[in-house]
Amino acid sequence: MNHTHVLGFDPSGRSWVTDRSALPAVKTPELDGVLRIDETALKAAAQDFGNLRHHPPIAVLEPDSYEDVVRMVNFAREQGIKIGGRGSGHTSFGQSQVEGGIVVRMSALNKPPVFGSDRVEVSSGMLWLQVLAATLEHGLRPPVLTQTDYLSVGGTLSVGGMDGGSYRYGVQVDNVLELLVVTGEGRLETCSPSRLPELFNAVLAGLGQCGIILRATLRLIPAHTHTLFVQMLYRDLQTMLADHRLMIADGRFDRISAHVMPSSKGGWLHFMNGGCNFTSPALPDKDTLLVGLHHLRGFERISTLTYSEYIEQSRQDNDVFTGRSHLPHPWFNMYLPDSAVDQFVAGVFADLVETETAADFRTEIYGFNTHLCTRPLFRLPDAPVAFLFNLLGTIPDPISAKETVERNRRYFERARELGGKRYPMNAIPMTQEDWRGHFDPYWEQFANAKRRFDPDKILTPGPGIF
Repeated sequence: MNHTHVLGFDPSGRSWVTDRSALPAVKTPELDGVLRIDETALKAAAQDFGNLRHHPPIAVLEPDSYEDVVRMVNFAREQGIKIGGRGSGHTSFGQSQVEGGIVVRMSALNKPPVFGSDRVEVSSGMLWLQVLAATLEHGLRPPVLTQTDYLSVGGTLSVGGMDGGSYRYGVQVDNVLELLVVTGEGRLETCSPSRLPELFNAVLAGLGQCGIILRATLRLIPAHTHTLFVQMLYRDLQTMLADHRLMIADGRFDRISAHVMPSSKGGWLHFMNGGCNFTSPALPDKDTLLVGLHHLRGFERISTLTYSEYIEQSRQDNDVFTGRSHLPHPWFNMYLPDSAVDQFVAGVFADLVETETAADFRTEIYGFNTHLCTRPLFRLPDAPVAFLFNLLGTIPDPISAKETVERNRRYFERARELGGKRYPMNAIPMTQEDWRGHFDPYWEQFANAKRRFDPDKILTPGPGIF
């Protein structure tokens, strides 16, 4: 592919110089990769999965080395240009966009993973499905994936990252051993719990505000060969959530999730998925797994799968939105304390109307033992157990999408009154005061880290935090 070669930057016109006759200008850094200013690259970077906001950058960096990112961050800082990393762009409200700035396409910087006995070092642009495929070859796996595993490592570590096993292992940011990042000062830094811990804690779940993640060293655990998959149907939401609490308490499944979907006969279908991993031939006893549960007997779906087949099935179950990427996705995601989840979710379903429950509409609910979530910027309700409630779907027209975003804001305020916290990739308009409350009681710690590591506030403007 041929690209226009950028020679310099005109600070007065805030534009790139591609013609030598137009020089002098501020010379752009020498790059191993390429700085793209063509319409195709800019248009792709001006949208995300949510398809609700479209903020074009002025350039897209496709780096071929860590030094490329360092050089361009330093250049952006000198010229007062915003800059931010982008993985798969799976945000719902423009969080991964950099209006009038530079987007760093992290997938271009994909180096081979480096393994240790219980860890792996991977590029931030690597997708979690690629990480899993590589680790399984070594008989290992990350403790926590994501329900949608075509997300990038750097992207989910900037937010939190979770799946149905998080009640046992915490979220993805709890399973990171070390990071290589470029700060907003243009410094290449290695950080960990013992080395530059302030930076480490500010980057993990820090929404790209203090550094761009280049590499991450992830904890690994032994991978089993097979999974016993169980799907249980429930009469109502309250019974399902009661069993969800029981499963969190006794840990009978390795991965659990609750779901509510429209029924073709009207009303709602309530069901839970449980996965119990094992190494053949040590097959778990399905009757023991179901003891004490209150699902509708006789409607269970039980199957024995290889672990890879189980992950592929989970991927397909979560790909109901495939083919609708061009439509708006005003998703809503909130963490609620155990004491409030029944009340809040029942209220949401009472609000929903039939026109909003298309075939690709669904909700997901995941329970957490909050003491396992140790990174300070990953905010959860102040309760021993919390639940993530996801309201997912596509909206066919912009007017309805706008109304859904406004509804999300109302739900957010209602959940916040109940002690809830948002998962920050969703479509909820936020003020800086909202963000201050979200990160409380770590707001000052976060703000101090921002001043230290990104003093000119050039990194990742999309969320609108600072």
